[in-house]
Amino acid sequence: MPEIPANRAIFKIAGLLALAGLLTGCAALPKDASIESVNYRACLVTDGDALRPGLADSSVFSLNQAVVTFGIKKKIIESNPSKFETTIQDFVKSKCSLIAVVGSRFTQFVQPAVEANPATHFLFITDGSDQALLAANLENLAVYRVDVYEAGLLAGHLSASASTTHQLVVGCRGAVNAEYLDGLRAGASSFDAEAKTLTSVNSSGSLLENPDVLLVYGCRDEIPSDPENLKQFKLVGYGRDLFFDPALEIAKPNVLATVIPQAGPRFFEAIAADLESEFIGGTLGSTVASYGNGGLIISEEHLIALPTGELEKLKGLAEEYEMTFK
Repeated sequence: MPEIPANRAIFKIAGLLALAGLLTGCAALPKDASIESVNYRACLVTDGDALRPGLADSSVFSLNQAVVTFGIKKKIIESNPSKFETTIQDFVKSKCSLIAVVGSRFTQFVQPAVEANPATHFLFITDGSDQALLAANLENLAVYRVDVYEAGLLAGHLSASASTTHQLVVGCRGAVNAEYLDGLRAGASSFDAEAKTLTSVNSSGSLLENPDVLLVYGCRDEIPSDPENLKQFKLVGYGRDLFFDPALEIAKPNVLATVIPQAGPRFFEAIAADLESEFIGGTLGSTVASYGNGGLIISEEHLIALPTGELEKLKGLAEEYEMTFK
């Protein structure tokens, strides 16, 4: 662990302030701030070949936030499973104190890397369902698993409640996580059971007569760029907050909500803890991100009003679902 100057007592306060900003989805990185450097490097590997629904982008943002908040060093590599071992070796040579691995395609390679480097702390951020790493209970590994089924459940109910045509189209076609899609359909069905409606969910708008809600997963290029084509849709996202995506400025008036996993803030939190020698790995330090524990949030910024009472309904839906794991 690095030597931490006395004034590092502000770490926890600064961390909480930065984390609160991240949760809003609109935090700006401080500029021209005088930051005392620390002998500590946090490193991040993301899957460059995978669809990016927000986990990687959020983690990159949070690492940059940690650099300007704590004065640490960073290293970021966009890799893929075939290059994973080489990437980790690079990080170890660079003396990374904490290595964050983002992407479910890295799952089978994480445990060997963690066991081969017991002096290095690891954080694995995934939307996969594999439980083997949690069962391994490795002291230098914390796992942050996003429950994408629950994310889909929330997005599906919210979208169905906002639709007047009862037709939802899902972006990215075959690239959408299957568990997310299952959750989405279950959420729409839950709404239908309450409202006595019948909602259609399809990954191709051409198969629907008049879809009016577009669920954006990770393919921003599927959002219509023509205002005339765009105006028929309300947008419900997953991952990076659609409302604050600079590439989607034209679509901002159409954004209803985004279901946002708190992967980036979890990485920021892990860095802050590691700097104070308080990193916790194993099952105790691992989390499944859910709506109930704040690991999944519904974005607060939108120009379209949410259906009346919808947030309370989502809370009840999440509680009912999460009870199945207790």
